[in-house]
Amino acid sequence: MYFLDEQHISHNPQSTARQMYIRHGQNYGAGTNRMAEISKTYGNSTLFRRWGATVFDFIFFLIGYVCFFISVIQITDRWFLPLAIASRCILLIAFFSYYLLLEGYTGYTLGKFVFRIKVVNGEGKPPGFLKSLIRTLLRLIDTNPLLMGGIPAGISVLVTASRQRIGDLAAGTYVVKVRDLEPISKKTMQRSLFIFFTAMVILGASFVNAIFILANNYVPPEAPVNKKEQSYVSKDGRFQITAPLDWSTDPDREGKAEIAIFNPYIQKSVVVLSHSKKQLGNITLQQYGKKAENNLTKEWNLSSVGPVSNTTIHGYPAIEFTIKGQKDVNHYVTHVAIIETENDYYQVLGYTPASKYSRFKKELHDIIYSFREVRH
Repeated sequence: MYFLDEQHISHNPQSTARQMYIRHGQNYGAGTNRMAEISKTYGNSTLFRRWGATVFDFIFFLIGYVCFFISVIQITDRWFLPLAIASRCILLIAFFSYYLLLEGYTGYTLGKFVFRIKVVNGEGKPPGFLKSLIRTLLRLIDTNPLLMGGIPAGISVLVTASRQRIGDLAAGTYVVKVRDLEPISKKTMQRSLFIFFTAMVILGASFVNAIFILANNYVPPEAPVNKKEQSYVSKDGRFQITAPLDWSTDPDREGKAEIAIFNPYIQKSVVVLSHSKKQLGNITLQQYGKKAENNLTKEWNLSSVGPVSNTTIHGYPAIEFTIKGQKDVNHYVTHVAIIETENDYYQVLGYTPASKYSRFKKELHDIIYSFREVRH
């Protein structure tokens, strides 16, 4: 039978208790909760490790959520209420699954892995699905940053003999230092490392994607249009507009307009429509502009029309205005120019999401003002 030196016991009681478990844990007896005995030897320092792990996990989720937010905004261009609710539901499910599965089957989260602590049952093994479920459900109460933060968990850890938070007490789990556990098998270690590596790859990819989106979409409000341009001529060859090289023909609108172009990388497009004066009869530029305005406002929900101003485009008399409206769930601004030539009226329409209009206003303006009839 193994005996410890009395002097060693008196001077290092915590180290002694831990070593008794690591080397001779079976001597506690079948009815003894070995992890509870180890947890009783911990001082308040274990609280700071747990707090550090929680903060690490919170930052991990915060970065992931911000990256998710940026990606969704780029795809939909508008953070409307149903999407906001859906994204928060996805975040809650991810948060719940993160703790439920990682702690249940490995005993770790990324934060706990970094701070070298582990969730275990009374035998020093990962707690499993049921215990982890109970523990995770109660996490929403005792470590919820939207309620009282981690105050209930901190108080529970400080006042309980085995340093357990409320979720640990209900589930019968313990958080112990990795050094106080028996070495895990190579297979378990590989499985844990694979899970953590996968999580970090997903986070890293989301972060890189968000940075790429931000960098790719940053344009100063009055940035000059790229001087390298190309011309787009109408199907009958009567008129044309000019746009930067990163624009191209829009196949979805080609059949509905004489000219239809768009930027495939960023949501902005321009179309040109024409009507013969002979077909319209005796109608003025202002009257034609009013008809065009009425048709456009019918196309958009909740439309509002900006002030109409008189101008000239390439020597032709014209009027221009903006229409703000909603289609499906997205808000757009349409920059409208109505142009009168000798034989025709033209509508030159520049579309872009409302949230991006201030950045793309000058580019749309330059494309619209590049309109001219082609003389043969």
